[in-house]
Amino acid sequence: MRLITVLVFVVFVLFGITTSSVGISELRQDPANPLGWQFGRSRPIRSDEIHAFSAIVISILATHGAPSLSPLAARADLVHRFPTDGFFEQFVFFDSTMLRAAAFIPEHMLFAAHWWLPSLILLMAMPTWFQQLGRSRRFGWLAAILIVLSPSNAWWSLMPVALIAYTLGGCVLMIAAFQRFAKGQRLAPVALAVLGGILIAGLPTFYAPWSLLLGLPVLVASTLWILLRGADWAPRLKSTLITGGTAAVFGFGTLFENRDGLQALLNTVYPGSRRVESDPQPLGRLLGAPALGPLQYSEPVGINASELSSSFTVVFVWILVILLAAQWRLTFRDNIVEWTFGTWSALWIVWITVDLGPLSQKLPLLNLVTPPRAGQVVGVLAVILLGLLLSRWPPPTSWRVPLLAGAACGLATGYAASLLKASDLPSLSPMLILLVSAGVGVVVAAVTKYPQRLWPLAFCIVLAALPVARANPVLVGLGDLRASDTARAVAAQAPAARSEGKLWAADTPSLNTLLLTNGMPSLSGLQRSGPDAAAWQKLDPESAFANKWNRGGGYIFFAWTPGHPTTYVTNDFDAVGVSIDPCTLKNAWQNLDKIVSSQPLEAACLTLDSELQWQGKPAYVYAVR
Repeated sequence: MRLITVLVFVVFVLFGITTSSVGISELRQDPANPLGWQFGRSRPIRSDEIHAFSAIVISILATHGAPSLSPLAARADLVHRFPTDGFFEQFVFFDSTMLRAAAFIPEHMLFAAHWWLPSLILLMAMPTWFQQLGRSRRFGWLAAILIVLSPSNAWWSLMPVALIAYTLGGCVLMIAAFQRFAKGQRLAPVALAVLGGILIAGLPTFYAPWSLLLGLPVLVASTLWILLRGADWAPRLKSTLITGGTAAVFGFGTLFENRDGLQALLNTVYPGSRRVESDPQPLGRLLGAPALGPLQYSEPVGINASELSSSFTVVFVWILVILLAAQWRLTFRDNIVEWTFGTWSALWIVWITVDLGPLSQKLPLLNLVTPPRAGQVVGVLAVILLGLLLSRWPPPTSWRVPLLAGAACGLATGYAASLLKASDLPSLSPMLILLVSAGVGVVVAAVTKYPQRLWPLAFCIVLAALPVARANPVLVGLGDLRASDTARAVAAQAPAARSEGKLWAADTPSLNTLLLTNGMPSLSGLQRSGPDAAAWQKLDPESAFANKWNRGGGYIFFAWTPGHPTTYVTNDFDAVGVSIDPCTLKNAWQNLDKIVSSQPLEAACLTLDSELQWQGKPAYVYAVR
């Protein structure tokens, strides 16, 4: 199984195969004649992946260094895991550091390697972690595959996997170091512990709310498991202290190198100052993951597909039946991993199902994670805990408990699916609700009855794959973003602009992404950590509109309005819009060299330089005097 996983990864990398949506029509020179091969439909709902996550990766491929982000934005290394000039982050963000090899390795290969690396690490590490803990590798594979196939992972462009994989990999190396120290080895376990610490050091980066929710129980459980092993303290202390010390040094070093960006994020109106309280989530959205297949071909009502997606939280019902029926005693010392995941899961279940009132805003960590976001990934904890429990589950002699577990999960799924149909997903047919409920019931009963056989697990994986089989396109290469004539025209001018400190700016998201992915420095585009206040004050000297532009996790949009005063707009979340005369922008930013407009413009400071084709329409490039 490990060999097959690695071979699939190698094939995907060699051919540049991903499930990215960057091949969407709005990012094509001519949507009617796209470059490259794609099967399936790119989804506009994946705007963050299209215009931010993948765009930054492709920008690094283009520059062979840091991405060409807007100087209006603070440093965004932490929230997107890429290094600029820091020492520690070169190692902690190794997955982006490797992208600089685009100088001699084809870009499509590196893009695919970066895309699939977290999934590879998860699939390789989870069974090993289970085996290290004395649990079944088979259920480690089941847990890893169910995490990969969960609807929230599919509809959030593999983010949940990326937010747990590296921490899990670091914990596997820490436990391996402990085992080697216990055998009397010296150099090899030190190397393993140091590498594990570097992987763990990235835990609070990227999307920190999910990173901490998913990664912390893995780290805590692994550390406690080591500390409670055997009578000899030396191997335990060596492995945990070296790993933990390395993680602390590289983690705090990375935070220090990015202190300006971190401070900007914490000071933003959104999301830095946001504190949330517990809030009961609709049961359909929590337990309805097996019935989300219609999202592949129809739109939900009042919510988008990403927000509606969840992981397999219904597994908690299965876990409850197993715990009530089990004959073993879950002693603390021998089952510390199960206790850790169970306690952590219970905490988050309360957060997403019980109204604790305004006082819950004061609970650290929890108050950073909105209940809807927590509800989307808490099922990841469920499948890991299930795998741990099933590893200890003896085949029952009767069908009583398996049928009870199957009936409970099937009914819970059917009820949740019915609620989805009544509110968010009217395209969910009654027949599909019955089939999904029956399928869940049969799978749960079969796995509970025959935990040592492969066919129930295979059936479970097939059933889990059905709701997401067509959620993503299959894309070969990078679409038009690097290979089209328009992209090449921008890329040809980008090195000179970077070396001379010149800036461009554009007025549409698709043009912003075109500039970013070809390494062109631009005022428009992304503001992921937060604003550079001094840079924004060139446009707003008194910071009178700071409430509009002091935002993170988002985008900077320009609208060209020659002869009109500057105005600011926001969507109250992550978008910053500036309507401005290009000449006013030039007066504020003397190194503004060119603007790109989706419409013809007339202004005293503008001279038409060239005309590009993008989205099947002309884009006018003006030199700014």
